Amino acid sequence: MEDDFNDIVIEALEVFINHILYTRDVYPSQIFKKRRMYNTPVYTSIYPPLNTYIYNVFRILRELLKTRELECVQILLYKDDSKEYEKYNFKVLQMLENKVCEDEFLMEFEEQLRSSLYTLAERLKNLEKLPSDCKFKIQIYTTQAGFVRLSHNPHYQEFPWLRADLKNSEPRKSISLLPLTTLNTSKASKNCDTWKQY
Repeated sequence: MEDDFNDIVIEALEVFINHILYTRDVYPSQIFKKRRMYNTPVYTSIYPPLNTYIYNVFRILRELLKTRELECVQILLYKDDSKEYEKYNFKVLQMLENKVCEDEFLMEFEEQLRSSLYTLAERLKNLEKLPSDCKFKIQIYTTQAGFVRLSHNPHYQEFPWLRADLKNSEPRKSISLLPLTTLNTSKASKNCDTWKQY
């Protein structure tokens, strides 16, 4: 049951990331193919280099989910280290055990995913077009122990991660925003570090 839940979370993150990249025109629309997920039309990449990158990222995410050390996945649309266009945060927190048991076939969870996808699509379609120099990267929030364990695992040496230098970020005004949507989750550890993969 836990592996099934982890697979659903990974699949959902992949759908959301592809949807953002497609809707925000980070890549040409021709590299995406229309599919149905959660009874909803979505677009997923058919471009091998992008798919390889996403596959390698998700190998790490799956491992961190198993050990309950995955706090947040962040999609960053940017020009360079000093110019960020948009950030999308997916807080991945552990579900309460009794919530998982109550939703034996995870139907309620999938319904929430479908609703979240529609909400995101509605918000994205009204945003201004991004500049043509836009790039993207994925950052993850995990514990230091999780990072150390992965960095010493020989299975992940060919796809190394770097610690993000958040202290040298350009100071910004503090803006409080409501999330686009949420899924039922439980509290997780506040002891997080951020890691990035280009």
